[in-house]
Amino acid sequence: MLLNKLHSSLPDTNIKENWPLSSLTTLGTGGTAEFFVSPSSPEELCEILQAFKGCPVHVLGGGSNVLIPDGLTPGLVISTRKMNSISWLGIRTAEIGAGYSLPVLLKEVCSHGLGGLEFAAGIPGTLGGAVCGNAGAGGLGVCELVDSVKAVDPSGSVRTLGRDEFSYGYRRCSLSGMGLVIVSVIMTFRDARHGDEEEYSRFMLKRENQPLNARSAGCTFKNPEGYSAGKLLDECGCKGLSVGGAVVSDKHANFILNTGNASSSDVLELARLCAQKVHELAGVVLEPEIRTLQPCFFLS
Repeated sequence: MLLNKLHSSLPDTNIKENWPLSSLTTLGTGGTAEFFVSPSSPEELCEILQAFKGCPVHVLGGGSNVLIPDGLTPGLVISTRKMNSISWLGIRTAEIGAGYSLPVLLKEVCSHGLGGLEFAAGIPGTLGGAVCGNAGAGGLGVCELVDSVKAVDPSGSVRTLGRDEFSYGYRRCSLSGMGLVIVSVIMTFRDARHGDEEEYSRFMLKRENQPLNARSAGCTFKNPEGYSAGKLLDECGCKGLSVGGAVVSDKHANFILNTGNASSSDVLELARLCAQKVHELAGVVLEPEIRTLQPCFFLS
């Protein structure tokens, strides 16, 4: 009944009910969304938010670093994947949709004779998610290249935030806690320079010891200051540990793999056991890098 009402008020929007989410993640676990929609523009997103009063709202990007809960996720899950345009505003500056693929963006930047994004080599996902988690490598992150962010707030209004209106650090960005849905990002790159190809190759080489072709959500834990999470997990005997269909990779201990029938609960329990083992044996507290899908905000 509610779905029919929404379709009548939003006839051009393809809203799904009880929509399976596991196939939208690289890990491949999780349940269903009560309501799911993938808007193709900020204007469509604004209409949707105005129609969904009283609902919790969740945002899903490329699904490469997220854990979807088992069972039903109540409320509305918004995928940003269709907001994937790019518009060059100048020689080095572009406005890029939140759903734009980060690997494709890296190729686009290189094809324009620009640089500065080499550290993103081998990192999957979409730009919006990469900004929210300040994805990066080697002490570098995507937020350093951001000039401003366009986002939609719970009232269905579009806001623009300059880089002085949010903060970021290692695998974090304050935008992720502001109750906003990022729709596009303006970034400025630098001119290509000698050594960029070597930098790209260096970052890709670092990824060769990761199980990139297996189903995972990327690194399970952040690197504690002064430590490598993968090395700690390895030294504490976590490789090969399993719970249900989830197993710690034999190739890199900071990756939990879905062997084919894992549940999100399996992954969470295995991560808990690994963190407990490291704390007991090494005295180090590991902080999760994988994000569990949580409401971005509640519509009143």
